[in-house]
Amino acid sequence: MLTDISRQLLSVCDQVEVELEQLRSKNTINEFTRNGKKYRLTSNGDFVRVHDESKHLTVSSTYQGLKNNYSVLSAYRILSECGNFLSEYRQLALAIIFTARELELKKWYDETSKVIVVDNVNDLRNPNFSDVEADAFAYIADVDTVQLGELVRLGASIITATKINYFQTDHNVTTPSLEGYALRKLITDAGGVDALRSVDVYNALRAFSHWCSIRGVFYIIGLPNLKIDPVLMKQFNSFPVVPDWVIKSVHARYPAGCSRVALIKKVLILLGNSLYGRLIAAPHPLNAGSVLKLCANIETDPLTYRLCASPNSNYSTRAHIDVSKKCPHSSKWLEFLSAVLHAIGTHRMPENKLTTSNKILKLPKVKGMKAYKDTCDLVRRVRAVERSNGRKVSDNQIISIMGGEVKNSIASHVLT
Repeated sequence: MLTDISRQLLSVCDQVEVELEQLRSKNTINEFTRNGKKYRLTSNGDFVRVHDESKHLTVSSTYQGLKNNYSVLSAYRILSECGNFLSEYRQLALAIIFTARELELKKWYDETSKVIVVDNVNDLRNPNFSDVEADAFAYIADVDTVQLGELVRLGASIITATKINYFQTDHNVTTPSLEGYALRKLITDAGGVDALRSVDVYNALRAFSHWCSIRGVFYIIGLPNLKIDPVLMKQFNSFPVVPDWVIKSVHARYPAGCSRVALIKKVLILLGNSLYGRLIAAPHPLNAGSVLKLCANIETDPLTYRLCASPNSNYSTRAHIDVSKKCPHSSKWLEFLSAVLHAIGTHRMPENKLTTSNKILKLPKVKGMKAYKDTCDLVRRVRAVERSNGRKVSDNQIISIMGGEVKNSIASHVLT
């Protein structure tokens, strides 16, 4: 039996050697096909699956090949297949086409980008764009140098906004409506509000957003502890200056995989800065201090805590930290905080609008909870103090009348 297994293993090794030799002869050692599926070598030494290439941007990496304008023609062809995008959203289309050209010239892509690199004009994969060449050059013919620069800056900003979305939600673009503050503003300004729900715009941006290097854009954004090749870093030093407001929008939300703890912190801060934060303590085993410390760590080093579905999606120089393991009681936290928020409503906390969050449990689900009943009782006692002392009675006076701040209150963790 062992002999048979050894022979099978040797047979597989021989087959791998044959395939490698074939790849060497074609000068495509970084790619191979098995069972009709294509795989590409990454800088980490791993092979990743290459999916449908119909939306991949074609570029050349050689001086001679750059003269063929593959990126311009490839981008135009892809956009021409996105419904009426070319005719109805010309500014966006031009921004994508000219940014694609700069991406090809400056090499703003890496092995994870949806890009087909044609190494030389004699390559077996040498593409034929004769069907769109005349239309593509006619489409961009009236763009002058000043306009070109503005369009590339717009395209670079849009790419950055999609990668901020990816950082925060693990998705570049969304449907039926585009999401992300920066992306929505850029697209609205360039294409109008209807563009936010356009299927053609969505398909165009979905293709465009995958052409550029994720790590390169993360470098532009300035995310700390980013694992990036020095060569790629140098290539992105030529990336256009992205508006400050776009880059700063990355801090508006926690990284993908951290939305639960982000909401928990938001509620804790809301409560902690209110009267009720001094009268309510989280029940065991919930610990407000540990959650807030975890949030501080995420804010300092977001890439390390960002969702990591595979080794290739860990962009940090540090080992990935699973937030769910660092905050194992997130479900209990949300149950407790949902009950408290519903019980308080807007009483002495008018800014309480968090009950509309889809992660906050609805009122019918919390009415039977002890936390809800206890907090309702607390609100009744506070209202009784108001009736006895006048509605203008201060928070400090109420706390004093009710026996002082409770031990291990939420406020004691938030306000330290």
